Amino acid sequence: MAKMLLPVMLAVVFAPVQTAVADAGPAAPAPPSHDKAIEEYVRFIEVQKQTPVEYILSLFGKYDIVVLCERAHPETTQYDMIFELASDKRFQQQVGHIFTECGSVTLRPAVEEFLTSDKLSEEQAEQRLRAIYRNFNFQVIWDKTNSYDFLRRIRGLNRALPKDSRVHIWPCDVESDWSKLTKDNYGRIQEQLGQRDKIMADNAVAKFNEIQKSPSSQKKALVIMNYRHAFTHLRLESGGMVKDIENMTGFLMAAYPGKVANVMINATGLILGGRDNPGGATAIQNGKWDAAFIAAGNPSLGFDFKGSPFGDDPFDYFPFPILVSYTYQDVFTGCVFYKPLSEHRMSFGVAGLLDPEFTTELVRRCQITGRTESVEELTKEVPQWVATVRVSGYDNKEIFPKNDCQEKIRQWLK
Repeated sequence: MAKMLLPVMLAVVFAPVQTAVADAGPAAPAPPSHDKAIEEYVRFIEVQKQTPVEYILSLFGKYDIVVLCERAHPETTQYDMIFELASDKRFQQQVGHIFTECGSVTLRPAVEEFLTSDKLSEEQAEQRLRAIYRNFNFQVIWDKTNSYDFLRRIRGLNRALPKDSRVHIWPCDVESDWSKLTKDNYGRIQEQLGQRDKIMADNAVAKFNEIQKSPSSQKKALVIMNYRHAFTHLRLESGGMVKDIENMTGFLMAAYPGKVANVMINATGLILGGRDNPGGATAIQNGKWDAAFIAAGNPSLGFDFKGSPFGDDPFDYFPFPILVSYTYQDVFTGCVFYKPLSEHRMSFGVAGLLDPEFTTELVRRCQITGRTESVEELTKEVPQWVATVRVSGYDNKEIFPKNDCQEKIRQWLK
């Protein structure tokens, strides 16, 4: 399975019990004491009041586009927060549009029909969703569970909404159509990848300009981009040489000056690996941020980086040593904290996506993209990374060979 996956970054619900005597249940454990070095962060967290959804909606009062920096692609709990946002009537009435990195721009008509058509039976809708996901992008298969589930949930949401309040999703990735791809022409897609950020931005800008001209009240957009694609443009320096890293969100900010905000969702950082030194997950700011939230009781919050102690910290989310001295407020407008790292969940696989005919198609795609195993070997391997849903935390050694998050967090707590 590991060969098929692109590299990735990476509540208990207390049900009240009715009794004759009011019973609040067991008291929540008191947060641990903490090192004085993180006291400023803890104090800041304790006075914040905006939930992630309220914070993002407040940004839409100032900006036309809000970009969310997605955690590792397979992480699922972040999409609970995004769905909560999409379910808010203010979002439906004033925003209504979601642009995504995940999914080829070629799929837009199919996705729009799936999400908004009142003519599809439930069985037909499921068939359409499987067809969309089997051809999601230029990769052999997109095996992340969350996008599949999110599309299904948005359709369910839309079924109960009037047409002028329904939520629309517009994939932005490069054009790809597996029914037309062969060994001879697949290289054309690979040639585009060097300009992928610009292509995704152009795809978003073209559609957003249409939205701005429409008579609908839905004039704004949420954009979900993973990792670097959600950063501003960055300038790297090494050995006297300068290199500009142009990111999708940087292009949006250039297209719409002063009208684009970008928000980091709390996540792990990366441990860079090599041939004899496998990479993995680590805690942002050496564990200081996550420890501060634990000490404050892990509230779900959103806040601007500017004016916060978090915003002044050196930008270590992009862990390459050649990066110049950016701070977090240089790269992002704000931050959303939604669930501690221990509650994040990675999920791969989609039940029901595989059948004998599609297995044959996946083997064909493997061969197109350069896999050299025999048909028999590939046919045996395919079900392992498509058919079965597999859920884990950051402690999954297959995904993150190293994980020092908890070790780094604990050093700040007593």
